[in-house]
Amino acid sequence: MKKAIAIFFFCSLLSSCAVLKDRGIVVAPTPDIEKTIYWAVDDAVMAASTQLVYEMRKEISTLIPPSATPTSTYVVPVELTATMTSIWQGNLQNDEPIVTVTPENCINRVKFVEDITIPDDSIVAAGKPFTKTWKLRNVGTCVWTDQYSFDFVDGDLMGANTHIPLPKDTMVLPNGTIDVSVYMTAPEKSGKYQGNWKFQTPWGSLFGTGENGEDSVWLKIIVR
Repeated sequence: MKKAIAIFFFCSLLSSCAVLKDRGIVVAPTPDIEKTIYWAVDDAVMAASTQLVYEMRKEISTLIPPSATPTSTYVVPVELTATMTSIWQGNLQNDEPIVTVTPENCINRVKFVEDITIPDDSIVAAGKPFTKTWKLRNVGTCVWTDQYSFDFVDGDLMGANTHIPLPKDTMVLPNGTIDVSVYMTAPEKSGKYQGNWKFQTPWGSLFGTGENGEDSVWLKIIVR
């Protein structure tokens, strides 16, 4: 009897479901709204996080070189460091010396240092061309520029130019040195020869060695 009742109840349930289906109604279990929202939000957050990490890694990969280990290290030379420091301090303190070459506020004096070529009483073949070079020091207070010249004063010229301007962009500071060269030709006749030279300022005055600049710089040769 109980079995018959159970079968009857089951058949009634099936009939009800069939009727609902025929009418276009689908019976589905009630969803868990809270759980559904939770997983939807969680999926969105995970997707956004994944994209952000991807973009960050991509950006960083363009900044980091393939090898993080340096293969060599550049060391600034001590000389360069010292030069850069001194230049910076000079500009910062604005203490570079201001030098002028006007006759009113400076003195021109020369000191002989050495003969670079053709020392005194050198023997030179008759008619042979040669170049005489002196090393001279500025012991005055003026700056020698390319406006200065080296001029023949007296004695034996030996085929040289009488007026020789200093090279372009010359800048000989006080206590600085300069090598002055004069192209000459030895006389044809044997004997002793001497030529005397001095510097000339831009305003036309001559000066040489000695306490008052009155002595000349000379060349002495023996021609044979």
